[in-house]
Amino acid sequence: MGFSTVIIVALAAGVVLVIGGGLMVYMGNLVRSAYELKVQINTEVEDRLTKMGDDLDKKARWIKRDLLEEIDKIKTALQTDNARKIAELSEPLLHQLQALETQLRDERGQLAKAIESNREGLTALDGRLKTLQRKFDRKDAEAPESAAALDDAAAVLAARAAASAAPAPAPDAPAEAEPPQPATPAPAPQEVAKAEP
Repeated sequence: MGFSTVIIVALAAGVVLVIGGGLMVYMGNLVRSAYELKVQINTEVEDRLTKMGDDLDKKARWIKRDLLEEIDKIKTALQTDNARKIAELSEPLLHQLQALETQLRDERGQLAKAIESNREGLTALDGRLKTLQRKFDRKDAEAPESAAALDDAAAVLAARAAASAAPAPAPDAPAEAEPPQPATPAPAPQEVAKAEP
């Protein structure tokens, strides 16, 4: 083997070693760059995920707050609507109740007035009855024959009433029978007693 061949082989080995070393250094740089890129990507992904989580939390809080406000608005609207409907439904009933109370109050007042007037009338009648009783007692004590006269007058009046009520005998050919005249009622004993002096 010649010297030139050794030099060529040595140069080729040197070139291979240099290229291999360069490739090794390049591959090491690539691996390091890839690791740094991986770490950087992981960091960025975590940052972005954190930001997205914060944004989602903020949006969830906003949505929750908006929903609560809407629920409060709906609840207030429903309460107002219910109160309005209840007022509309109860207003005619209240008017009817007031009208009934007024009517009952008026009827109660009228009944009280009627009862009071009846009491006054009964008191006046009671007084008149007592006065008449005293008069009758006094007249009975003064003239005991007035009772017999009253009985005679009543009998006479009853006979007259019976005579006027009896039908008269008809002539040969009666045309049309006249209706009997109504009997005059016999005066009450009180009226006869008043008529006598």
